[in-house]
Amino acid sequence: MSKQAGAVLVGVLAAVCVLASCGRAEPGPKATSTSASRVGVTIFAVAQRRHLPDVAGRTLSGATLAVRSMVGQGVLVVNVWASWCIPCRGESPELASLAVSLRAQHVRFLGVDEQDTAAKGRSFAEKSGMTYPHLVDPTGTLLDKLKVLPSMGIPSTLIVDRRGLMAARIVGPTTGAQLRQVVEQVQRDR
Repeated sequence: MSKQAGAVLVGVLAAVCVLASCGRAEPGPKATSTSASRVGVTIFAVAQRRHLPDVAGRTLSGATLAVRSMVGQGVLVVNVWASWCIPCRGESPELASLAVSLRAQHVRFLGVDEQDTAAKGRSFAEKSGMTYPHLVDPTGTLLDKLKVLPSMGIPSTLIVDRRGLMAARIVGPTTGAQLRQVVEQVQRDR
Protein backbone atom coordinates (compact mmCIF):
# COMPACT_ATOMS: atom_id res chain seq x y z
CA MET A 1 0.00 0.00 0.00
CA SER A 2 1.37 3.42 -0.90
CA LYS A 3 1.94 6.11 1.73
CA GLN A 4 -0.78 8.22 0.15
CA ALA A 5 -3.32 5.36 0.21
CA GLY A 6 -2.36 4.62 3.83
CA ALA A 7 -2.88 8.26 4.80
CA VAL A 8 -6.29 8.29 3.12
CA LEU A 9 -7.28 5.08 4.94
CA VAL A 10 -6.21 6.54 8.31
CA GLY A 11 -8.21 9.70 7.57
CA VAL A 12 -11.33 7.74 6.68
CA LEU A 13 -11.05 5.58 9.80
CA ALA A 14 -10.60 8.66 12.00
CA ALA A 15 -13.68 10.28 10.45
CA VAL A 16 -15.73 7.13 11.02
CA CYS A 17 -14.64 7.02 14.67
CA VAL A 18 -15.65 10.65 15.23
CA LEU A 19 -19.00 10.23 13.47
CA ALA A 20 -19.77 7.02 15.30
CA SER A 21 -18.27 8.36 18.53
CA CYS A 22 -16.38 5.77 20.54
CA GLY A 23 -18.56 2.68 20.45
CA ARG A 24 -18.70 0.49 23.50
CA ALA A 25 -15.87 -1.86 24.25
CA GLU A 26 -18.45 -4.63 24.53
CA PRO A 27 -21.74 -5.01 22.68
CA GLY A 28 -24.80 -3.68 24.44
CA PRO A 29 -28.48 -3.19 23.67
CA LYS A 30 -29.26 -0.97 20.70
CA ALA A 31 -30.98 2.40 21.10
CA THR A 32 -34.76 2.19 20.93
CA SER A 33 -34.88 4.73 18.09
CA THR A 34 -32.55 5.31 15.17
CA SER A 35 -32.85 9.04 15.87
CA ALA A 36 -31.25 8.47 19.29
CA SER A 37 -27.94 7.84 17.56
CA ARG A 38 -28.04 10.77 15.11
CA VAL A 39 -24.81 12.74 15.55
CA GLY A 40 -25.31 16.42 16.43
CA VAL A 41 -27.53 18.64 18.55
CA THR A 42 -31.22 17.96 19.15
CA ILE A 43 -33.35 20.38 21.15
CA PHE A 44 -36.70 18.94 22.17
CA ALA A 45 -39.83 21.12 21.98
CA VAL A 46 -40.96 22.11 25.48
CA ALA A 47 -44.31 20.33 25.08
CA GLN A 48 -42.59 17.08 24.05
CA ARG A 49 -39.97 16.85 26.80
CA ARG A 50 -40.01 13.82 29.07
CA HIS A 51 -38.99 13.58 32.71
CA LEU A 52 -35.49 12.44 33.51
CA PRO A 53 -35.73 8.77 34.49
CA ASP A 54 -34.58 7.52 37.86
CA VAL A 55 -30.83 7.10 37.50
CA ALA A 56 -28.67 6.50 40.54
CA GLY A 57 -25.42 4.81 41.34
CA ARG A 58 -21.94 5.05 42.79
CA THR A 59 -19.70 7.98 42.00
CA LEU A 60 -15.98 7.87 41.30
CA SER A 61 -15.49 8.93 44.93
CA GLY A 62 -17.57 5.98 46.19
CA ALA A 63 -20.66 7.96 47.28
CA THR A 64 -24.20 7.11 46.18
CA LEU A 65 -25.88 9.70 43.97
CA ALA A 66 -29.42 9.96 42.57
CA VAL A 67 -29.38 12.19 39.49
CA ARG A 68 -32.83 13.60 40.28
CA SER A 69 -31.35 15.14 43.44
CA MET A 70 -29.41 17.48 41.15
CA VAL A 71 -32.44 18.91 39.27
CA GLY A 72 -34.87 21.68 40.15
CA GLN A 73 -32.57 24.63 40.76
CA GLY A 74 -31.24 25.17 37.26
CA VAL A 75 -30.00 23.32 34.21
CA LEU A 76 -28.22 19.98 34.58
CA VAL A 77 -25.65 18.84 32.03
CA VAL A 78 -25.03 15.07 31.98
CA ASN A 79 -21.97 14.10 29.93
CA VAL A 80 -21.26 10.45 29.11
CA TRP A 81 -17.56 9.69 28.62
CA ALA A 82 -14.79 7.12 29.16
CA SER A 83 -11.05 7.37 29.67
CA TRP A 84 -10.44 5.18 26.60
CA CYS A 85 -12.59 7.38 24.31
CA ILE A 86 -10.42 9.60 22.11
CA PRO A 87 -13.09 12.29 21.39
CA CYS A 88 -13.80 12.41 25.15
CA ARG A 89 -10.18 13.41 25.75
CA GLY A 90 -10.68 16.44 23.55
CA GLU A 91 -13.97 17.66 25.01
CA SER A 92 -13.47 16.93 28.72
CA PRO A 93 -11.12 19.86 29.58
CA GLU A 94 -13.54 22.26 27.82
CA LEU A 95 -16.48 20.86 29.77
CA ALA A 96 -14.51 21.18 33.01
CA SER A 97 -13.85 24.84 32.28
CA LEU A 98 -17.45 25.47 31.26
CA ALA A 99 -18.75 23.85 34.45
CA VAL A 100 -16.77 26.36 36.49
CA SER A 101 -17.83 29.37 34.42
CA LEU A 102 -21.56 28.44 34.46
CA ARG A 103 -21.76 27.57 38.15
CA ALA A 104 -23.00 31.07 39.08
CA GLN A 105 -25.84 30.68 36.55
CA HIS A 106 -27.13 27.59 38.41
CA VAL A 107 -25.86 25.13 35.82
CA ARG A 108 -24.64 21.86 37.31
CA PHE A 109 -22.62 19.14 35.63
CA LEU A 110 -22.59 15.39 36.12
CA GLY A 111 -20.38 12.89 34.33
CA VAL A 112 -21.21 9.26 33.58
CA ASP A 113 -18.03 7.20 33.21
CA GLU A 114 -18.95 4.45 30.80
CA GLN A 115 -17.41 0.94 30.77
CA ASP A 116 -14.30 1.97 32.64
CA THR A 117 -12.63 1.13 35.91
CA ALA A 118 -13.08 3.59 38.76
CA ALA A 119 -9.29 4.05 39.00
CA LYS A 120 -8.94 4.96 35.31
CA GLY A 121 -12.02 7.17 35.53
CA ARG A 122 -10.71 9.05 38.57
CA SER A 123 -7.33 9.60 36.90
CA PHE A 124 -8.97 10.83 33.68
CA ALA A 125 -11.35 13.20 35.52
CA GLU A 126 -8.49 14.62 37.57
CA LYS A 127 -6.24 15.17 34.53
CA SER A 128 -9.12 16.81 32.64
CA GLY A 129 -9.95 19.12 35.56
CA MET A 130 -13.49 17.77 35.93
CA THR A 131 -14.30 18.48 39.57
CA TYR A 132 -18.03 17.76 39.34
CA PRO A 133 -19.45 14.34 40.36
CA HIS A 134 -19.24 11.33 38.03
CA LEU A 135 -21.32 8.17 38.18
CA VAL A 136 -19.52 4.91 37.39
CA ASP A 137 -21.35 2.80 34.78
CA PRO A 138 -19.14 -0.24 34.06
CA THR A 139 -21.89 -2.27 32.36
CA GLY A 140 -23.92 0.43 30.58
CA THR A 141 -26.94 -0.04 32.84
CA LEU A 142 -27.27 3.66 33.70
CA LEU A 143 -26.86 4.80 30.10
CA ASP A 144 -29.54 2.33 28.99
CA LYS A 145 -32.04 4.23 31.18
CA LEU A 146 -31.36 7.46 29.30
CA LYS A 147 -33.22 6.40 26.15
CA VAL A 148 -32.70 9.73 24.37
CA LEU A 149 -28.95 9.00 24.23
CA PRO A 150 -27.41 6.25 22.12
CA SER A 151 -26.42 3.16 24.06
CA MET A 152 -23.64 2.36 21.58
CA GLY A 153 -21.69 5.61 21.27
CA ILE A 154 -19.93 8.14 23.38
CA PRO A 155 -19.35 10.91 24.07
CA SER A 156 -22.89 12.15 24.38
CA THR A 157 -24.42 14.89 26.47
CA LEU A 158 -27.91 15.35 27.90
CA ILE A 159 -29.20 18.75 29.01
CA VAL A 160 -32.01 18.68 31.60
CA ASP A 161 -34.11 21.81 32.21
CA ARG A 162 -34.93 23.27 35.62
CA ARG A 163 -38.18 21.22 35.78
CA GLY A 164 -36.28 17.94 35.44
CA LEU A 165 -37.29 17.44 31.79
CA MET A 166 -34.84 16.19 29.16
CA ALA A 167 -34.50 19.31 27.01
CA ALA A 168 -31.63 18.65 24.59
CA ARG A 169 -28.92 16.20 23.67
CA ILE A 170 -25.64 16.27 21.85
CA VAL A 171 -24.56 12.99 20.27
CA GLY A 172 -20.85 12.94 19.56
CA PRO A 173 -18.14 15.28 20.80
CA THR A 174 -19.03 18.86 21.68
CA THR A 175 -17.16 22.07 22.40
CA GLY A 176 -17.53 24.48 25.26
CA ALA A 177 -18.97 27.11 22.89
CA GLN A 178 -21.54 24.72 21.40
CA LEU A 179 -22.63 23.41 24.79
CA ARG A 180 -22.88 26.95 26.21
CA GLN A 181 -25.25 27.88 23.35
CA VAL A 182 -27.48 24.87 23.99
CA VAL A 183 -27.55 25.51 27.75
CA GLU A 184 -28.46 29.17 27.21
CA GLN A 185 -31.31 28.19 24.89
CA VAL A 186 -32.65 25.71 27.45
CA GLN A 187 -32.41 28.39 30.15
CA ARG A 188 -34.56 30.73 28.00
CA ASP A 189 -37.26 28.11 27.34
CA ARG A 190 -40.44 28.54 29.32
